[in-house]
Amino acid sequence: MTVVRKLPTQLILAHAPWVLGGGLIVCIVACAAAGLALVAAGETSGLLTVFLGAGVPLGIFALAIKRDQVIFDAHSGTVTVQRRTLLRYQNAVHPLTNIRRAEVEAFSDTARPILIFDDTAPYPLVEAYVSGNGPRRSADAINDWLRAYRRSG
Repeated sequence: MTVVRKLPTQLILAHAPWVLGGGLIVCIVACAAAGLALVAAGETSGLLTVFLGAGVPLGIFALAIKRDQVIFDAHSGTVTVQRRTLLRYQNAVHPLTNIRRAEVEAFSDTARPILIFDDTAPYPLVEAYVSGNGPRRSADAINDWLRAYRRSG
């Protein structure tokens, strides 16, 4: 996740798989163009190229590409976790007072940031595990913001 906004009253982190999404869009456009060129040349196999070559990546894009956003808001006293695909939107709101801290949940060589609550199970901020320092940086940014929020309140 990337810090999009860091203010004393609000922290916003976001994650969107731009490279994978962009690659799928290029595949969709290329397959559709190739199929339409075949159809224009009188080849009926071009229809199969359009429907399968562009349809399969489009289906993957619609189901698998998720944009995750986490909004810590001091004014409302809540954290909102939003997950959006092309077809679905999920929204979870939790009071800031129930959050202890953010941690990193590791799996093999990958990790993801999670929220630790007083009374419920840990909540992952993203569904996917990623490699690199991003999850640690996200957890550190959240914990820094929560400390500042608690000192000011």
